Amino acid sequence: MNGVAVPGGAPANVSFHLAQFGCSSSLISAVGCDDAGDRLRSWVEAGGIDGATVQRCTVAPTGSVNVGGLAGEPLYDIVCPAAWDFIEVADAATKAARSARIVVFGTLAQRHPCSRGSIRSLVNTSAEAGALRFADLNLRPPHFDEEIILWTLRHADVLKLSIDELGVVSAMLGARGCTEDLFAGLIREFAIPRGVLTAGEEGAWIHEKEFLTHIPAHPCEVVDAVGAGDAFTAMLLCGLAEGRSLVESAPRAARLAAWVVSSVGATPRWTPDLRRELGD
Repeated sequence: MNGVAVPGGAPANVSFHLAQFGCSSSLISAVGCDDAGDRLRSWVEAGGIDGATVQRCTVAPTGSVNVGGLAGEPLYDIVCPAAWDFIEVADAATKAARSARIVVFGTLAQRHPCSRGSIRSLVNTSAEAGALRFADLNLRPPHFDEEIILWTLRHADVLKLSIDELGVVSAMLGARGCTEDLFAGLIREFAIPRGVLTAGEEGAWIHEKEFLTHIPAHPCEVVDAVGAGDAFTAMLLCGLAEGRSLVESAPRAARLAAWVVSSVGATPRWTPDLRRELGD
């Protein structure tokens, strides 16, 4: 039985870290019939990720993102259209969705009607088979709208979002208040059992079993902030797959995120020392 099914446009970073920690996952996405697609499929295989569900798309190129920065935070120019806008409900994807304990999805890959319909179908297939639905909101302007956000919130068993994304959603809903009240109110309004609010160097807040717990960020020197959120998500998913609570898993998630931002690139190769530390 697969640990995690990850359908979407840019979940490879999550799948990479899951594989490094020994948690099996199926990456449900699409690449183009081009050199970039060949390189990505090779990277997937080398990283220990199950790439059998990475489809070939003939109508759009492999997805790419131009990354800039402002005040230490990454800015993303996500090229459109991309192959992952055309994910299909293929047999391999359906099989992975049915066998997963957790299905991970967000808003970005729902920007195009084709992948939007496929992702929603796969999420529902997983849920019918008893999987936990983990929604990583991942709001990237202009690739979302109110309908996409609301559907995602209504189909989440676990919701992860950043403090900036909380501001966007709260404004959309006309909610006001302090950060903690807005977060708790969002969880309560959509009857989401568990939630994670990330806030960079301020750490994260976990809403679980009706309690709100603050998890401090792991101290580090920021070199490259790209990929921190995906690393944090991956370690939470590993914990959930092992039956741990979010609060139990969050310190390890913070440690991995700190290691990623202190390195160059979104998926730096794990070191033996890091593996031992996260395995404790």
